[in-house]
Amino acid sequence: MRQPAPHDPREVGPYRVLALLGSGGMGRVYLGTGPDGTPAAIKVVRAEYAYDPGFREGFARELELARRVHGDYTPRVLDADTSGQTPWLATEYVMGPSLQDLVSGAGPLPEESVRFMARGIAQALERVHATGLVHRDLKPGNVMVAAEGPQVIDFGIAHALGDSQETDDDDARFVGTPAFMSPEAVEGETNPGSAADVFALGGTLVYALTGRAPFGDGHPSTVLYRIGHLEPDLDEVPASLRGIIEACLDKDPAARPDATRVLHALGGPVAPAPAAAAWLPPAAAARLDGVAHEYHGVITSAPVSGGKGIRGGRALIGTAATVALALVAGLGVWTAGEAARVLGPGEGSDDGSTVARRETCDPGEHLAPEFTEAAKDEPTAPNNVEGAIQMEFSHDGNVLVVAGNGGLALWDWREQTELALIETDIPMPYGYPHFGPDDCRVAYASDDGAHVYHLESGEHTVFAEGYDIGSVAFTDDGTRLVVGSIGNMDAPVLIYDLETGDLDTTLTGGPVSVHALDVSPDGAHVIAQDYTSGVHVWNVESGEIVAEGTDSPQLNPKGVSMVDDTEILRPLTDGARRVDFTASSDATDFVDEDMDAEEFRVHDVRYSREADRVYITYVPVDFSFEEAYMKVWEFSTGEDLTADGNEGFMHEIAVHPEGEVLVGVPAHGNAIWFVDPIELRLVDQI
Repeated sequence: MRQPAPHDPREVGPYRVLALLGSGGMGRVYLGTGPDGTPAAIKVVRAEYAYDPGFREGFARELELARRVHGDYTPRVLDADTSGQTPWLATEYVMGPSLQDLVSGAGPLPEESVRFMARGIAQALERVHATGLVHRDLKPGNVMVAAEGPQVIDFGIAHALGDSQETDDDDARFVGTPAFMSPEAVEGETNPGSAADVFALGGTLVYALTGRAPFGDGHPSTVLYRIGHLEPDLDEVPASLRGIIEACLDKDPAARPDATRVLHALGGPVAPAPAAAAWLPPAAAARLDGVAHEYHGVITSAPVSGGKGIRGGRALIGTAATVALALVAGLGVWTAGEAARVLGPGEGSDDGSTVARRETCDPGEHLAPEFTEAAKDEPTAPNNVEGAIQMEFSHDGNVLVVAGNGGLALWDWREQTELALIETDIPMPYGYPHFGPDDCRVAYASDDGAHVYHLESGEHTVFAEGYDIGSVAFTDDGTRLVVGSIGNMDAPVLIYDLETGDLDTTLTGGPVSVHALDVSPDGAHVIAQDYTSGVHVWNVESGEIVAEGTDSPQLNPKGVSMVDDTEILRPLTDGARRVDFTASSDATDFVDEDMDAEEFRVHDVRYSREADRVYITYVPVDFSFEEAYMKVWEFSTGEDLTADGNEGFMHEIAVHPEGEVLVGVPAHGNAIWFVDPIELRLVDQI
């Protein structure tokens, strides 16, 4: 739990908002209380979905089904508004952590605990499937753990969201969480049935028993490939549960048992437990007690009705974060081992703090002691960086920053040594890192703000605190940070002064949410891509949108580029286009003329100003990575430079600033490759 951000509502319908519980793909979730004091978890839908009539219809339809499936192991829907300006729903508040947080904090659960939990989840699925409803995003994060047993949340909501995203074009996206998606969803089936929930149940049980998903970690595309083509890793699953879990994880949906058969194989229906200690080990039960203690602390610290919200300075301690001991005082937030300045929109630092400044930093030498002391002995990729991996070279070309769920690692890539490690929790799929032009700072976007670390001082600043941020970029002069927000209709683009922390400029209009952005070398223009394939270019001084485009498939937060002061590079369904937005007739397309649009899609676009190159990767729609490939063009002439017999596809490409090498994650996801930027041949790996 944490305090609501300045832009968070203080009331939602009849509910008073007390704390922010979290945020996700569909919206933000708050802890609130009703007029009678009943606690509730209130999910408020993101603005981009609120304006979609199809989503509203699906949301209302699924909500009616969800109201009818309440029973043991599913929280009851208390109230909802599907027709107001911002749709929302309130469910019973579960007094406990998610299964994901419980296992990450207290360790894997013993066999009997998991069997009890599995019976509860199977009962919930059996009841819900009988109504014709399919969850479509069952995972450890959507299983809450209460004293009485598991509680499956978000029934039907993922289904409604999936309906709103269905499309016949190449931009169709999967619904669900990669590690727990079924093979049929990976292959592109837009409405997977109840068998997909059973597959996800099998994966969730593996996670509860081992602390790992059955198809491993790594880049989401790599995990999807394993789901479609490889067998799950069940070596640590007890023999008594392995048979039913293997059946749940069968790649053929018709061969999987339904929820009723799973339930009976596990021992049949089970009544809720009288207490956490009756089915959980002591360490896990203690985590539940901690959530209850935290909840009562929030309730007792909240003002009476009519007050202005939770008292300033009150700390809301998240039980899932082992180092999240926060003491809020004005703009200063002190966390274990580091100081962070938290800056909301329009706020600046008033604490008088100063940090020694250099014109240029050596990111291999000018490093804070806490970062160097945390470094590992060697950068064994991807083990030293948990989860998905994103990378960028420093501007001097000597250091590679590698971001993953567990933080930011700085590597001397030539010597293959780890120089520093910034240990921070980065939720997937956030975390694309950016070096400041002076190499003194590293920034990344996350669901709670734009995080900036000063490498030499260790200072950590959070800009736009509490906002869900899609992308960030530094201006070339290093004075400002450009921030693209998700769902902030008032200001989709925020520009901050890095020295003072002040909000310098807001850019409005255009997209509701910003997925990717870049700033021109002179700082005069900002390009942003939204979540509906639209591209917008602002004049920063006037605040006006001076160019717009459509039909740019959504890639990642580095998917669009300002290649000079008036030229942009944006993705196409079959490649990329360079265009001068002041003279749209001046354009060059970088496309694979032989690409089959029914079989392949653009996966990544990268531009290197120094090397005068454009790199584009193509992936089959079924994610068969053995057929994925990469091409390279000369940017200035549009000439195809791709050599025969190159190494092929890589994820998350980063280009050396002088064009020395490309770096990326190969399709198998078990290394980091360095390849020749023209021949695309492997020259080294970590």
